[in-house]
Amino acid sequence: MPIGAVLLYLGSGWLVEGAKRLAIRLGVTPFLVGLTVVALGLSVPEVATALASGHNPQMIIGNIVGSNIANVGLAIGLAAVISPVVCRYAGTKFEIFSMLAAVLIVSLMALTGTFGHIEGAILLIALFVFIYFTYRIKRNTPPRAGEAGYIEAVECKAPCLRRSALLVALGILFLYLGAMAFIEGASELAKALGMSHLMVGLVVVAVGVSLPELCICIVAAYRGENEIMVSNIIGSIIFNCFFALGAGVIFTAVEVTYYTLVFHLPVMVLMAAILALLIKNRNGITRWGGAMLVCIYSVYIALMLIFPELTQGLI
Repeated sequence: MPIGAVLLYLGSGWLVEGAKRLAIRLGVTPFLVGLTVVALGLSVPEVATALASGHNPQMIIGNIVGSNIANVGLAIGLAAVISPVVCRYAGTKFEIFSMLAAVLIVSLMALTGTFGHIEGAILLIALFVFIYFTYRIKRNTPPRAGEAGYIEAVECKAPCLRRSALLVALGILFLYLGAMAFIEGASELAKALGMSHLMVGLVVVAVGVSLPELCICIVAAYRGENEIMVSNIIGSIIFNCFFALGAGVIFTAVEVTYYTLVFHLPVMVLMAAILALLIKNRNGITRWGGAMLVCIYSVYIALMLIFPELTQGLI
């Protein structure tokens, strides 16, 4: 666990700094880089888990849904408690709409009772559509005064593109290795303490795959990089739904269980909707809003611990 924590700390710092420099060098907002490059990289644990879970198909959808809920309730919630998040709704309408569309599309597909190769192909096509329109809409949007990266872009010489890309790549690699080491260490510690496999799966795995996002949000909160923080979560949710789930089910059929349909998917949609409403109504997330997200996530975990039947087929 200590090694994993160190890797997570180093990776999150490098990724935030590299993403900001990359945005300056490319002449785009940090939000766009965070929404695409960073979010794609941070979806690596979810994608790897999905592709490696062919022997346990329920793990695929459980991993994606649980990760999305943790991203909003834990990562962005804790970050907002540390430092209020500022995010202009007027400039993020498309991204927020895409996030809501992603969770709704997955939920509507679940009504059929099964995710298969057709659904997987549709989700992957939706991913490419999202990336295309994101770059088309955002590529000519320069950083505005007051936004993260604006001062550096004006006053400083543009950093080396290769060095910025290397920082991003190293950050993603260290976050991935750190998350894996942390999960393995926490699992061993939990077993040594006599915790059940069910509780290990619920607490360690669900939170573990979201550790990169959590670290990025906390580091970004301390540094005031609000754009990267918000776009990291929005982008992760979109990539998890379209990329990770799509790649996982395109090769393996996944049956949607009753409790996934009536409990976990609605909670995922609820968390995404609350995040969207907070940004729309307040152009950001206050400490109280962050505390509310953390409380909702805590209640979600508590309900699963109190009623173990809610986790049937997920772990």
